[in-house]
Amino acid sequence: MDLTSIYQRIILQKAQECPNSHEVTGGVHLTNPTCGDDIKITADISRNQLTNLRVACDGCIICKGATAMMLEAIENLSTDEINQLVLNMSKMMTHEDFDDQLLGDLVAFQAVVKLPIRIKCAMLPFKAIYQLINGDDTHR
Repeated sequence: MDLTSIYQRIILQKAQECPNSHEVTGGVHLTNPTCGDDIKITADISRNQLTNLRVACDGCIICKGATAMMLEAIENLSTDEINQLVLNMSKMMTHEDFDDQLLGDLVAFQAVVKLPIRIKCAMLPFKAIYQLINGDDTHR
């Protein structure tokens, strides 16, 4: 079995674990009209930490898998560390040098780079958490 197949399995498995609580209000709501992905995310932010994180995600397998894996990856991270994770994910998706140790299992999404139309699917939850932490300042 090749590495791409293993990564596909991980993404499929994690997609089944993706939260979809329709009780998410406020926070950030993003969509990917190309694929139909929809994510809502909210949390309390205090002292560089996220608490009461609530997420609703509906969409394709890639978006759901990315959301579930991102939530695992950011558990117990500070907002600064989350920003670094988002930056590294973005670098991986744009063929730049990235820290694969920081990304951990998220390197599974490196296979998505071969499907440019799906990059938005994988990046949607990361864009949402970034905007939640930093506001709409996507140029930071």
